Amino acid sequence: MLRRIFDRGHRVGSAYALTTFARVLDGRADELEAYLAALPRGAESPFARIGTLHIARVQLFRELVHQGPAQKGRDVLRHAHLAFTSTIDGDLEPYLDELAAKVPEADEWWGRCVGYPGRGDRSAFRRYVRSIQAPPGLFRSAMPNARVGEVRAALALRSRVIDFAVSVQGLDADALHARFRETF
Repeated sequence: MLRRIFDRGHRVGSAYALTTFARVLDGRADELEAYLAALPRGAESPFARIGTLHIARVQLFRELVHQGPAQKGRDVLRHAHLAFTSTIDGDLEPYLDELAAKVPEADEWWGRCVGYPGRGDRSAFRRYVRSIQAPPGLFRSAMPNARVGEVRAALALRSRVIDFAVSVQGLDADALHARFRETF
C-alpha cells in the first residue's frame, strides 16, 4: 500500500519516472556544465551500464525559459540547479542502488550540489535522491508495459525489416516470398 501511494504519478504500467532538482553549490556551475558537456553519449554513456533504464538526462539550469508571449526581462535563477530525469523499468530503490554501484559519474554531477553525501553510503544516497525528487506532474510512456529488453528487440526487428525492404526492391512475388522466409 505504501509503495502504491509513493509511486502515484511516478509510475505508468511498469515504467517509473524519476525527476530530481538539486541546487548547485555557488561557484561550481561552470565546471559542472563543462563536465556534463564532456560526458560520452550513446553506448559509452554512463547510463548505458544500467539495463533497466529507458532514458536519462542530466542538465544544468541557470534560467527559466518562458514559452508563452514575450515578457520583460528573463527569469534568471539565484542559484543554478541540476535536473536529473530518468525512466526505468521496475522500482525506484533497486534503480538507485544500481545507479550508485555502476555510475560513479553521479559523484561528479551531484557532488557539486548542496547536501550530496556521495555513493558510498547507499542508504544516505537513496535518502538524498528522494529528498530532491520532484513531485510528479504529468508522466506518460509510449510503451508503459514494455521492458527495456523488449524495446531493444523491437527496434532491432524494425531495423531488420527496413533493411529487408530496401534489399528486396524490385523482386517478383515468388522471389520476395522466398527471401522473406529465408530472412525471417
